[in-house]
Amino acid sequence: MYSLQFLDSFSSSSETNSDLIYRSEGCYSDPCLYPGLDYFVEAFDAHTYSDWINNRKLGYFRRPLSLELYVPFCWPLCLYCHSNQIFSPDKDSIETYVDYLLRNIRLQGQLFSGDTKIEQIYFRGGTTFLSDIQLRALTEEIKQYFNLIEGGDFCIEIAARPLTNCSMQVLNKIGFNSAVVGIHDLDQQTNHSKQRIQSEETIVQAICDIRRAGFNSVRVEFNYGLPRQNLDETANSLLKIIATNPNQIRLSNYKQCAGILKLQRNSSFTKSPETEAKFEMMLLAISCLIEAGYSHIGMNLFARYDDPLAVAQRQGRLHYGVRGFSTYPDCDHLALGASGVSRIGPTLHQNQCDLLQYYDKLEKNIPPIFRGLALSADDLLRRSIMYALICHSVISYDAVEAFFPINFKQYFVTELADLQAYVEAGLVALDNEEIVVTPKGQLFINSICGVFDKYLRKQH
Repeated sequence: MYSLQFLDSFSSSSETNSDLIYRSEGCYSDPCLYPGLDYFVEAFDAHTYSDWINNRKLGYFRRPLSLELYVPFCWPLCLYCHSNQIFSPDKDSIETYVDYLLRNIRLQGQLFSGDTKIEQIYFRGGTTFLSDIQLRALTEEIKQYFNLIEGGDFCIEIAARPLTNCSMQVLNKIGFNSAVVGIHDLDQQTNHSKQRIQSEETIVQAICDIRRAGFNSVRVEFNYGLPRQNLDETANSLLKIIATNPNQIRLSNYKQCAGILKLQRNSSFTKSPETEAKFEMMLLAISCLIEAGYSHIGMNLFARYDDPLAVAQRQGRLHYGVRGFSTYPDCDHLALGASGVSRIGPTLHQNQCDLLQYYDKLEKNIPPIFRGLALSADDLLRRSIMYALICHSVISYDAVEAFFPINFKQYFVTELADLQAYVEAGLVALDNEEIVVTPKGQLFINSICGVFDKYLRKQH
């Protein structure tokens, strides 16, 4: 279990002024990440990381670079999120974290000095808890230490509730041009069951404010299968969201992970719909989205016909990586902040999850690396196959053999045999030249990709 700090007991909101409450992640595998965090090793440390950065600077695997900043502050409590979070309204804690995040930017900026331009930035977590002064300081520091281009994709996650520290207009003036809005449900009873009130008016207002501020794109993260949620509530909520005309909508299945998210063990939160009911919710949601003109990009992400991702998919230039779908070519990804996960060349690594250790490393001017992994040739091969199936629903044996020194059918003889079950279910089509995922199979793409996951195969 990898967390900032984990408390067995749950402190109520009235107790959180004296305690920072941390939540573990690791309840489910991240489809963007292969291999998963469970296979990272602490032997991959700051020295190993620096060696790979030097290899990159020497040109051994120079690729574009994207940035991610993570702010692990959130309030009030919501149970659907599995990210590392700190539940504290303490301004001093936030200011301290921002100070060390600025140090993190400067340290990494020195390591990447003179490197390639950055076209993608993603501010993740409770970034809207920061003031406009703090957000400006972070973005200005990035501009000073990295080659940040104008007009790139600069995205920020926004909670669907009134902003207290920074307006949408200010966010846009700072440089953000796309936003991700997390929405739980518009039903009051369901929201009470998650201890997070999101009224219809608040959600609609948030999306409209983003539009008026001049953002280019809005993506809505819609959770279904929540405790006490039913089919009618799912449809009604989704239709109201569709009416706001977001560019993208992602359907997220609420996962009950009481073994890790101990707050979910409370009896009032355990009445989640059965698996069959969740599947019905998903099918109904897909029907609503398709009827409204959205196309399925993959991984339960839907986009309007004119959205750049939809256009890229039609033109065969869609990409997939650590941050999910993108129109940008395969790039390295640098995560700044506690617990962030980066991808540099054929490596993956995670920053320190424990906040005090994260601070201590930066105090010593050492990259705050917790653990990582240098991927083998087999890892890279399997990851490329999974990403191709996710993006394009097809993998050509000849195309794989052109990049990797293998005979596809011999190398994956076991996997091809296992795929027969998916063929019989109408999810996959196989022949002597390629694997094709059917439209129905795209709904089960995680499971199909799992056939090629050697770590999952060893585990089961």
